[in-house]
Amino acid sequence: MRHQSRSYALQALYQSEMLQSKSMLHCDRFLEQLETSDVTKQFARELIEGTLRFRKQIDRSLRRNLDSWKLNRLSFVVRNILRLAAFELCYHKQSSHQVVINEAIELCKDFVDDSSHGLVNSVLQKLHDEAQNPEKASSEDKKIPLLLLTQKTLSLWKRPPNKFALKVANLFSLLIFLHQMGLSV
Repeated sequence: MRHQSRSYALQALYQSEMLQSKSMLHCDRFLEQLETSDVTKQFARELIEGTLRFRKQIDRSLRRNLDSWKLNRLSFVVRNILRLAAFELCYHKQSSHQVVINEAIELCKDFVDDSSHGLVNSVLQKLHDEAQNPEKASSEDKKIPLLLLTQKTLSLWKRPPNKFALKVANLFSLLIFLHQMGLSV
């Protein structure tokens, strides 16, 4: 029953994105035409409504956990599978994370090719880990790669860097690194 509800929710979310609408009106029409139990429709509606309501926050979390992928480059179906599962993991905590991730993988197998389930599994596991340990995730978000910091510092100089400028940039990078590690100078 719940797998079927998730499947219907995914279809409604896909339709909503294709219509570029966050309104429940289209989703309710879709659910009304289904010949299934009221319990199945009700659970699907909860999932749809919540996913649409928290879509901005969900997308932000997904972007943070997508390695070398952009959310808007994923197919509509994969993107909405991730959104649906992210909503269940973060906001609608009625099922365990293993069940939610497994259901998302099954939806991938039902609606998409088999190659996308690895990406979905990886992103959702990272999202779950982030939700379990939010202070670690927030501190990692604040860290700046040292090479990027050094390049940014050097780009502030109006002339080509000399030895002194390189030393200042390296010192600055070292201080930031020590601060990120929780050490004081």
